[in-house]
Amino acid sequence: MSKIVALASQIIIVFCFFIVIFLIFSDKLNRAVASLTAAVVTYFVLIFIEGKDFSIIVDLLFGTPADGFVNLHSLILILGMMFIVQVSAEVGLFQFLGILAIKLSKGKPIALMSILCTISVLFSAVINNILTVMILIPLTITISRILKIDPTPYILTEAILVNIGGTFFSISSIPNILIVTAAEITFVEYFLNVGLFSIAMAGITLLFFIFMYRKDFSAPRRRLVDTLDEFNVWNFVQSKRLLYASMASIGILMIGFVLIGPVIDPSKVPPDIFAFTVAMILTIFSAIMGIKPKEIIKNFDLELIFYLLGVFVLAGALETVGIIDIIGNLLKGISSNNPTFQILLLIWLSAFLSSLIDNIPITKVLIPVVNIMSTDPRYFFALSVGANWGDNLTPLGDNILVLNIAEQHNRPIKMKTFWKLGFTTTLLQLYLGTAYFTFFDVKTYFIGLIMILVILLTVGILFIISKFGTEQAKLNISRGINRFRSLIIS
Repeated sequence: MSKIVALASQIIIVFCFFIVIFLIFSDKLNRAVASLTAAVVTYFVLIFIEGKDFSIIVDLLFGTPADGFVNLHSLILILGMMFIVQVSAEVGLFQFLGILAIKLSKGKPIALMSILCTISVLFSAVINNILTVMILIPLTITISRILKIDPTPYILTEAILVNIGGTFFSISSIPNILIVTAAEITFVEYFLNVGLFSIAMAGITLLFFIFMYRKDFSAPRRRLVDTLDEFNVWNFVQSKRLLYASMASIGILMIGFVLIGPVIDPSKVPPDIFAFTVAMILTIFSAIMGIKPKEIIKNFDLELIFYLLGVFVLAGALETVGIIDIIGNLLKGISSNNPTFQILLLIWLSAFLSSLIDNIPITKVLIPVVNIMSTDPRYFFALSVGANWGDNLTPLGDNILVLNIAEQHNRPIKMKTFWKLGFTTTLLQLYLGTAYFTFFDVKTYFIGLIMILVILLTVGILFIISKFGTEQAKLNISRGINRFRSLIIS
């Protein structure tokens, strides 16, 4: 009888999970409402079928002493980052930096693309992807109209690179925050293992797009460049003092994250509490300077918070009724306890799941699965890469927003165009990620970095040019390879 009861619980909760995924994928219901409704159903299943008491909902929402209240720490860190980002956005910091950087390009196409791509990855490394594209896409279209150039190559490149920026730091995306909080990975450890590789990957992707669009670039007329130069970047700034305070807050935040662990005791001042402390100081200062906290809070993505609460309950219930154990043992059995194969399986599995399903619930479900498979941090690094980068395999998720913004500004981009480009680019990135994790030893950071540079030279650039280049380019590559072979033989 107990087995039948357990099976009933598992079936209902798994059904709830897939219903939520379907509703989000089909856009039939708001994602927060869908996840919270599933959480309510899950609660009643755990109470009346599993025989749990009310404390189970508290454990699922915020975590337990055994797991270090992992969910609560994640929520505090997300809220702290929301305060800092919203104050910075309110004062015009990101618009200021964007216009300032674009002016430095002098309208030169390759310089402009390089600068826009750099801004994309840096912004998405500090703020969320949605806010990044909401700032940059309209800005890119405005600049393109001034210079009378086609914004499509720039928009597509920015859209794909924001997900690469999402793996620069441990705070760069919600999946990262969930992963590092659960696995107790430090800011520095994450950056050395994933951030450096992501920087290299951003460079590879930029080279790919510059090469691919090189024939579409056209230099704007001088008078149009002069019009761009006339832009006063300070017009976007509400208060210089607040601008400097926002920049200082982000700088202090990064320094603090680096020091937590080596200098600061994380058991007394964990990253989330440090971030929230910086956020409150900045918020109070901004209130003194005239920005009301109510204006900041009303711009919060409360839908994301409610959505996360529902996901916490649903994912926790999957673990409580034993579904996570089944998945973890299944993946462990498939990979035959081979660490390298398990890591690569995680990269590709999380990537393709994230291309079809929102990466937050996928990450939350796979974190305990990884714990079953291994305690090696490389597994979590692989999960972070797959969950973030896989979003570009299809024009769904955040990329729909990019297409919508472009269409609203009368610069429509075909979904088919984005699909082909995003799928091809992401496959290349995942192949390089596979090579990276195959040869990378977590204890030898610089060897791993050297391996990536070798892979970049031998696999990435040659493959891209030979695949998309002209006949002359292919001929030159062939000659170069033959010369290299002759040198080796001699």
